[in-house]
Amino acid sequence: MTKGHLISTRIIAAKIYSALPAEMKSEVNISDLQQAAMLHDYGKVLIPKEILNKKGALTPEEKKIMELHSEFGYELLKQQGVSDDVLNLIKYHHQIPDGSGYPCVNKDFEYSLSLQILTAADKYSALTEERAYHKACTKEEALGIIQKDVNNGTISQEVFDALKKCM
Repeated sequence: MTKGHLISTRIIAAKIYSALPAEMKSEVNISDLQQAAMLHDYGKVLIPKEILNKKGALTPEEKKIMELHSEFGYELLKQQGVSDDVLNLIKYHHQIPDGSGYPCVNKDFEYSLSLQILTAADKYSALTEERAYHKACTKEEALGIIQKDVNNGTISQEVFDALKKCM
């Protein structure tokens, strides 16, 4: 987790929001979205540095540890008076509507527009940044990868169109 990634995610989320059709904007609390974008990886402070900075693929055990960051962030920030709406965005920013993301959710899980925006912004930011485990993708490569999230229902076509428009 880097400060640059958090700022980038916040900026991209705000740009996506701005590029949405006017009738969709009322579904999003932009302040909560921006706060969640700045805090979404907070739980990584509890992930060992050798896992965070590992070059190459994580082992299955390391992946399980890494996947705990969203729940760690939720639990740490819950004690700090962060609103439930922001906490839920942080906790579920790696969730997939079919339940295959993390952490596990029940059948009543609501995949909100705000969560879709945060997910798209986080993914675009991560893909286009140089990381220990991958080279930065071009804009076109990142959008091609994120297009798969439209196909699997993680991100709506409207959110994807807004991302394409603002990037």
